Amino acid sequence: MGFEDRQYTRDESMFGSNKTGLAQFSIIAILIAINFIVWIVDMFSPAVAEGVGIHWVNYILSLDVEKPWRVWTFLTYGFTHASIETNVFHIIFNMFVLYMFGRPVAERLGRYEFLRFYLVAIVVSGLAYFLWNFLSGGRGSVVGASGATTAVLILFILWYPHQKLFLMGIIEVPAWLLGIGLIGYDLIRAFNPASDVAWQAHIAGAAFAYVYLHFKWDFRWMGSLSGWMPKPKSKFGVYDPDADADSEKVDRLSEEGDRILAKISEQGEDSLTRKERKTLERYSKSIRKRK
Repeated sequence: MGFEDRQYTRDESMFGSNKTGLAQFSIIAILIAINFIVWIVDMFSPAVAEGVGIHWVNYILSLDVEKPWRVWTFLTYGFTHASIETNVFHIIFNMFVLYMFGRPVAERLGRYEFLRFYLVAIVVSGLAYFLWNFLSGGRGSVVGASGATTAVLILFILWYPHQKLFLMGIIEVPAWLLGIGLIGYDLIRAFNPASDVAWQAHIAGAAFAYVYLHFKWDFRWMGSLSGWMPKPKSKFGVYDPDADADSEKVDRLSEEGDRILAKISEQGEDSLTRKERKTLERYSKSIRKRK
C-alpha cells in the first residue's frame, strides 16, 4: 500500500469530505452506489423471456458456466444481483454486509488496497463457482457480490474475532462464532443438490480472505486498476521564506517517516512501536500541510 492509502493520511467519511469529485466519497459508498445503479438499470431493461424474471443487463453481466468465453463476466457478475421480481433481498443483504463490515476493513487497508482486494475477491469467487460446476458437469449462472462481501466479512472477523455482533439486532455473538456459523451453513448447502445459492463462491471468498491475511498479501502491483479512482486535487500553498530554517528538521522527519512506512509494508502496522506511531502521526500532519 502506498502512503496515500494509509489511515494516517486519510480524511474521508462515508459520504463526503473536503476532497473533490468522487474522491470525496468513501470507496464503500461508491461500490454500493454502483451495485444499486446496475440493479436499477437492469430493472428497466427488457426481460430476456416472459415470466422468468431475468432482464438483459443481468443476462449480459452474469457469469454463465456454459459461456466461459465471456471473460468480462468473471468480474461483472459481482456487480449485478437478482431482479426485484425474483429476490429483492439479494442486493439488500449483500450491500448491508458491505456497508457494515466494509467500512472498518477499508479503514484498515486503505481506499485503493480495499478496492483491489474486493475486485480480486470477486474474480476468485467467480472462478471457484465456474470451475466447480464445469468440472462436475453442472450448469447455470451466478450473479451477486456475496463472494466478495463474504471475503470482506471474514477478513473483518480474522482481525477482530472477539468483536461483539448482534444477529438481527437482538442476539449478541462474538464475530468468530458468526464466521463459523456462516461457513458451516455453506458447507451444509454443499450437500444439497437442490440449493440455488452459490456456496462455492462464498467458501472461495472466505478462503481468499484467510490466505490474503495469512500470507500478508497486498496488491500494489495492481495499482493501475485503481487509476480510475480520482485522487484529491493538490492545493497551491504560499511560499514562506521563514520555513527554510526548518528544512533540515523536515528532511529528518521525512526520512524517518519513509523508514516507518517501509517497515509497515514489510511487517504490518502491528510491528510499530509507540514512538514510531507518534513519529508517523507527525509525518502525516506535515504531508497534509503541504497539500
